[in-house]
Amino acid sequence: MSDQPITLVQFPRHLGIPNASPFCAKLELWLKLAEIPFEIKEQVMPNSAPKKKIPWIIDQGVNIGDSTLIIEHLTKTREVKLDEGLTLKELGLDQAIVALLEERIYWQLVYDRWIGGGWPGISAAFFSSMPAIVQPFMRAFAKRMVRRQLWEQGTARHGADEVYAMASRDLSALAAIVGKGPYVHGETIRSIDCAVWGTLISLTQVELDTPMTRAARSHDNLVAYADRITREYFPDFAASA
Repeated sequence: MSDQPITLVQFPRHLGIPNASPFCAKLELWLKLAEIPFEIKEQVMPNSAPKKKIPWIIDQGVNIGDSTLIIEHLTKTREVKLDEGLTLKELGLDQAIVALLEERIYWQLVYDRWIGGGWPGISAAFFSSMPAIVQPFMRAFAKRMVRRQLWEQGTARHGADEVYAMASRDLSALAAIVGKGPYVHGETIRSIDCAVWGTLISLTQVELDTPMTRAARSHDNLVAYADRITREYFPDFAASA
């Protein structure tokens, strides 16, 4: 088992939260819980990423992509025991929660940010540091690309009312799963909490006011859950949480 530090390549911090990407936030929290030493390298474009998406890690010179595959790799190679003791049913529930988060709520969140009410904040946060002459082009290009992704994935084929109705139902389901906590599986924080927290900070703590953030913030237990984990593991962001 290696104890060598890894490099976590992720997006720069934006919008008052540890990371505006649920996948980057999920992975950074998991590394903290697993007590794996790491350094952060910020990167905006995924051109050099092994799967052409961010985040990825560099582990002893090897580039590994996809947050879920990274966690699986490090769990084996670093002998991480975060989920030790969970039953097969609990692990199966975790798989279903990840699907809810990353195949449904994530795409609703992207829609909310890039097509819905979050666009002004996203536009300012992601593009205002670029030279003024290229900002209009980059904004239009990025928005067009995201809209295409949302259409191909399926979310943008629905009307706004339908998307937000689905998001409201999915967030209500997540609130029922989280319950009173303090964590998904009770008193002990597990890997699944990294995925849940990574998504929730983009909805309850992010510096945006949109239909979807308001829907998430209407669930007091989701707000408290995200706040609890942020305060413990990312205290520098607790003041804005």
